[in-house]
Amino acid sequence: MIKIDFHGSTHGHFLEYVSNVYIMQTTPSQRNIFKPPTYSAHNPDVSYFNNRIIECGHFSEPIYKLNIDDKDQVIRIVLDQRDDNIFFIAFTNVMFKAGDLGFKKQILKIPDSIRNNKIELRKIFYSKFDEREKYANYYANFLPTLAPVFEFKIESFFSFKNFCAELTSLANFLNQTFFPDQSLYTLWTEFIARNQGWQSCLKCNQLLADIFANADKTIDCTVLEEAWINYNLSRMCKLYNNDLLSEQELYPTNTQQVYKIVQQHLSRLR
Repeated sequence: MIKIDFHGSTHGHFLEYVSNVYIMQTTPSQRNIFKPPTYSAHNPDVSYFNNRIIECGHFSEPIYKLNIDDKDQVIRIVLDQRDDNIFFIAFTNVMFKAGDLGFKKQILKIPDSIRNNKIELRKIFYSKFDEREKYANYYANFLPTLAPVFEFKIESFFSFKNFCAELTSLANFLNQTFFPDQSLYTLWTEFIARNQGWQSCLKCNQLLADIFANADKTIDCTVLEEAWINYNLSRMCKLYNNDLLSEQELYPTNTQQVYKIVQQHLSRLR
């Protein structure tokens, strides 16, 4: 069998669908594959499932009790969690997509004393970015196998050109041919528009640029995004310990407010 081994919210179901339909030429779903409210690719129809050749699963997570045989062909979705943007995208998707729960239900796993305190919740998320190997090491462990393995780089999902190039390499690994067409581009466009991690990363990176440009832009962020902005500011100018950002419940609502805080902080370092 051909198996996709992946960690939660690294788009294993989407890759399974695309690789079946556009490489193995199996029956496409007649309904939208993206399932509300999280819009993960969990909703293909029965005809697709009955004809698929490649199957995804959390094979390296013991709780699921799924097996890889040495005669299988294995596709692993891999990421380098040292890459800040890739880690943020993946972690955000865990919080917004995993288990089709959505962010509000996902954070119910966090103790009430932290979840209901925005300062503490922001700090918890910051610690996952700052000490990810200790607090958020979700992506490193795959079970050893003697089966042939293709490593599908997660960053290739976020560029249509790179996505197609990676699918071409995957098709070569499987001794198949990749058949892209307009329907794939349409599907990928919806995938990227629905991808909370990617969209949040673009949003936060633009806000960071606006801060240092002293542009007059509104900040309307989730507490996860606020923690990410704080993490980046800490890396750029060691700002996290500044009480105005780390110890206030209400986060600044304008990029010029943050610019002023940054400049005040940097002036004290001169």
